[in-house]
Amino acid sequence: MQRFFRAGSTQVVRGIRRGVSGTPPSNSSNRQAAAQSPAEEATVIINTKSTSSKEQTVVPDFIINHVAPTHSGSQWLQTKRANEKEVFGEASLEGGYKSFREDIRSVVPDARVFTDPLRTLAYGTDASFYRLVPKIVVKVHDEAEMIKLIKAARKNKTPVTFRAGGTSLSGQAITDSILLKLGHTWRYRKIENDGEVITVEPGWILGQVNRMLAPYGRKLGPDPSSIESCWIGGVVSNNSSGMCCGVLQNTYHTIKDLRIVLNDGTILDTADPKSWEAFQVSHRRLVEGVTELSKKVRADAELTALIKKKFSIKNTTGYSINALVDFDSPLEIIKHLMVGSEGTFGFVSRATYHTVPDYKNKASAFIVFPTVEDASNATWELRKAGCTDAVELMDRRSLYTCEDMEHLHFLRGAPESGTALLIECRGATEEEMWARVEQSKKTIADAGLLTLQPIEFSTDPKVCTAYWDARRALIPMVGAVRKAGTSVLLEDVAVPVQNLAKLCNGINEMFTKFDYHDGSAFGHALEGNLHLVFTQGFETPEEVQRYADMMDHLCHMVVDLEGSLKAEHGTGRNVAPYVELEWGKKATEVMWELKGLFDPEFLLNPGVVLNKNPTIHKEN
Repeated sequence: MQRFFRAGSTQVVRGIRRGVSGTPPSNSSNRQAAAQSPAEEATVIINTKSTSSKEQTVVPDFIINHVAPTHSGSQWLQTKRANEKEVFGEASLEGGYKSFREDIRSVVPDARVFTDPLRTLAYGTDASFYRLVPKIVVKVHDEAEMIKLIKAARKNKTPVTFRAGGTSLSGQAITDSILLKLGHTWRYRKIENDGEVITVEPGWILGQVNRMLAPYGRKLGPDPSSIESCWIGGVVSNNSSGMCCGVLQNTYHTIKDLRIVLNDGTILDTADPKSWEAFQVSHRRLVEGVTELSKKVRADAELTALIKKKFSIKNTTGYSINALVDFDSPLEIIKHLMVGSEGTFGFVSRATYHTVPDYKNKASAFIVFPTVEDASNATWELRKAGCTDAVELMDRRSLYTCEDMEHLHFLRGAPESGTALLIECRGATEEEMWARVEQSKKTIADAGLLTLQPIEFSTDPKVCTAYWDARRALIPMVGAVRKAGTSVLLEDVAVPVQNLAKLCNGINEMFTKFDYHDGSAFGHALEGNLHLVFTQGFETPEEVQRYADMMDHLCHMVVDLEGSLKAEHGTGRNVAPYVELEWGKKATEVMWELKGLFDPEFLLNPGVVLNKNPTIHKEN
């Protein structure tokens, strides 16, 4: 018989706690080229020693695969194999790409420009499950180089994509055109006002920035699970958030100033009045355009209400059009539109953040509820009370992966409907922290909710570390047991907290319907934000279609629950075809107008965020 505990019957364990496509040129599409050469099951040998037409034994420099795969970069490889002439690297560049390569010889040393098959193939992969092989990869060392490269690309009409750490999950950091990859040289930093403000270049890793701020008792608001690998460039471009930052501490709400390189190479430094004054003259069309769009949106009460409602929860689907209703100044509008624009409006070469307090007094509790409904109701009550700093939900499938970890054996034997909340309370002082702990316990008790064990908040560093390590380990643990040849997929949605239980149940039903038996759901419950983790193969058309059918089902379910198709991870290619489904026609047209204002030639990361191709999410 399962024992239940009233939330009022709690215990407190005290201890010591010690203290990150539009349309490319005609010769840039891998898909079009691959379509001319059907896949064959054969050894793929590229970059051989001989180009003679006579039959002879050749010694390959390297072999990509014994049998050509039918996924990832194989279309590109098969196209190369099918060519009569074995032409690789710079010799294969044509048209605008050939001109671009010649134009940048005086800008970037040859050692930092890659066109060879191996390195372009390697850079065709980011943290997402998409792959596009760039024709040219350039490692960019500073802003001056970036300006010249953007100008050269515009002159030659060759699309460019910017990449910082490459930890993006929605396919926004890859291209089959020109990839401008930041080197480890973007390291300017300046701390002001006792750590309350920090200015950094995009090459810093988020965790490194937080360590700079630690002596001041401060940190950046965004706290994604990739905190030790994601770069500031991506944090700004994707409007990153995380476990504890919620909506109010994401980049959009904590950014102070940006230094931006526009599509024509012009610099706008929002912290410099002279820069803004000159910009209003040189880019009058852009300034007046966003001003008129803001007036147009505000005059539409229905659209304004929609924008405010959708950005009351986490939302990175489409552009940050809340800037059009949140600010009157065109400077502030442009600055905040850049956040979350995924490199499609321009390049951010420097960011100034308002930092947030990093309280060292923390207590955590791992609470298991009999049902997902109970856990969701508890989350809603805690959100209203405002007494917690983080609430992470884990479904029963997630709990199976960590029930054998130290300090988590109490998870064994939980019912199939069991759902856990990992809660953290913080405070500027110990007294403040414990007051929030008591308020959290009282909130759950007053709601009359049952738990599977007494609620115990702990400050013991070993216990708290075990709790949060279990939460962070959920994704890599799925990856560790995945079938060879499959990818670990991490989808990312959010709904109003009142609909969280419906979302959890719908996800479990979806996993069953589409045969994702290893799928699990967990995430930032306080914001109604769940991550779906499962493995997927893309080796056959049937597998690709299964994924596409699942995505279509998921997107319609989330929209029906008034949610966000992408809460944190950015739109990328992954949900670009579904932006209008979530936002509707009027809001989507506003986004297209913004894209035309910032990038009228559609050369900045084309096809990302907005895309007319309804199947782009299941290609490449």
